[in-house]
Amino acid sequence: MLGSHCFDRHVSLLGLRWWVRGRPVVPLAVACWVNLGTSMEYKNRTDHLSQFLGGNAFEEKLLKVLLENSSEGVALVDWRGNMRRINRAFSRMTCRPHEDLEGKNIARLFPEPADRVLLDEIVETLWQDGYWSGSVHPKCVGRQENLEKFLKISAILPSQGKVRFFLCQLSDTRLLDKNDESVRDNAKDPLTQLATRALFLDRLEQAIAGAKRHNHSLGVLILDLDRFRLINDSLGTQLGDEMLKEVAVRLTRCLRTSDSVARIGADEFGLLLTDIDEGTGAVRNSGFVARKIYEALAEPTRLGFQDVEISVAIGITLFPQDATEAASLLKNAETALDHARRRGRNNYQFFSADMAEAARQRFALESSLRHALEGDELRLYYQPQVDLKTGHVFGAEALIRWIHPERGMVSPAEFIPVAEETGLILPIGEWVIRTACQQIAQWQSMDLPPIRVGVNLSALQFQRQNLVFIIKDALMQTGVEPSLLDLEITESAIMEDVEKAVKMLGEISELGVHLSIDDFGTGYSSLSQLRHFPFKTLKIDRSFVSSITENSGDKAIVNAIIAMAHSLDQKVIVEGLETEEQLAILRALNCNQMQGFLFSAPVPAAELTKMLREGKRL
Repeated sequence: MLGSHCFDRHVSLLGLRWWVRGRPVVPLAVACWVNLGTSMEYKNRTDHLSQFLGGNAFEEKLLKVLLENSSEGVALVDWRGNMRRINRAFSRMTCRPHEDLEGKNIARLFPEPADRVLLDEIVETLWQDGYWSGSVHPKCVGRQENLEKFLKISAILPSQGKVRFFLCQLSDTRLLDKNDESVRDNAKDPLTQLATRALFLDRLEQAIAGAKRHNHSLGVLILDLDRFRLINDSLGTQLGDEMLKEVAVRLTRCLRTSDSVARIGADEFGLLLTDIDEGTGAVRNSGFVARKIYEALAEPTRLGFQDVEISVAIGITLFPQDATEAASLLKNAETALDHARRRGRNNYQFFSADMAEAARQRFALESSLRHALEGDELRLYYQPQVDLKTGHVFGAEALIRWIHPERGMVSPAEFIPVAEETGLILPIGEWVIRTACQQIAQWQSMDLPPIRVGVNLSALQFQRQNLVFIIKDALMQTGVEPSLLDLEITESAIMEDVEKAVKMLGEISELGVHLSIDDFGTGYSSLSQLRHFPFKTLKIDRSFVSSITENSGDKAIVNAIIAMAHSLDQKVIVEGLETEEQLAILRALNCNQMQGFLFSAPVPAAELTKMLREGKRL
């Protein structure tokens, strides 16, 4: 917001006349890059460039040597736009002799009428933030075409505290791939032509400096695309790239010219909203942009022969409400993005202090979980499965438990989501398969009645190409009969890519392993799709069973599922059976099998061994 001492008057900046309403310019905290060879040295512009203008002779000579040997074009421009000093690289890149530049106005490099729009944007941004960067096409004498250059302009603060000069740095975009990493990082993303992560961070730091001077708020948004890896895998990387380019175009249309958008990851984009209202206004404006993005991406994108809907999750953080440093703002936005992902598609979340604490706890939990896998803190418990006709235990579902040395039993609902998000579910899942096979082998060696052990596969495990090898290796190492291992896959996991799922399940079935579809009724599969999969058992989700005695609709759904499964020659097992009344209804509906607290809670292997020895029945 503007203070009480405001003014309305004409000013000149870079040789252009501007009508300005605002406050006197506050000293700028800026710095300059001096590029020598492949090393990048950060120097304080306040000291060195004031000396460049007439300070210590030795320092001035040293700086002149550095600038003359720089691979970047460097020009010192006064507030009127006159180029006071230039180096050889600047002269070379603009195809003009030294005397045609030094002392002349920088506007002569941009004589085309269309360049006036760009110059207006540069001046406006410099007036507000003291910094501008982007691609330009300066007029190159002797050439028919003007080659693209990357230009950075920063305000310089001499010792007396008034902005009198600007540092212009010009880079040849054709040489960026051959130049050092620091220069290349400041270029555009070659696929989307958006700014890179490094340039986005640089712009954010400059925007923070400007916002501090003018008491403005900033909005930082980070978004990522839902199911992008699936699109890449199913349609190919070429169409995936086309999708990224289309997203870049639509995002750019959602922003003002003063805002910035960058590609900061494979399928992640960063947005910087400048000069937004303070307090609730900042929240309102940022939320408006998020909703605008959803609307812009809502229209399906044509990729090959398919129309693909694009949905995103967005994390939002605000300056200065949430943080005042660029790195902290990015971290906050990533934290908010994680929360948005967990809430489902097309969701945006604002950062809060509670999220930061939750993120800290999740990080601590992740570290402990890694140790748990290595430190033998994980256990398998087994919930018996009972045949409803005979009452005998015929199988059990293996359920993972974490016995923490300090916290005791940690709920799977707490650590399984963390394992899935961090990828730890892969080594944990492999451990479960091997441990379950070892337990089956142990029961076989005790001459107990053979029981089938069910193991849950996560969606991430199911997508891995080495899953069949892991299963085959576990069976070979333990000598277990393959039909005694039951792999349970959820509807949602197989519906991600039906064609791929049919192939994977076929390979697993060829091993002789029993297959079950888990939590049936909660996904989107249909009878016509279900018949293509080699499932032998269908597990009805507990949500239908819990209200089967009061809700006639749920009872009708369960009846239909049982009839459908039987028509496909599949057994049906219900989960979460807790009362005798529920048991009576399911028996009347001709359900085959059950598991639930009515018979037994999940128990350690030793307790299930005792049940099997004693021949416990329902």
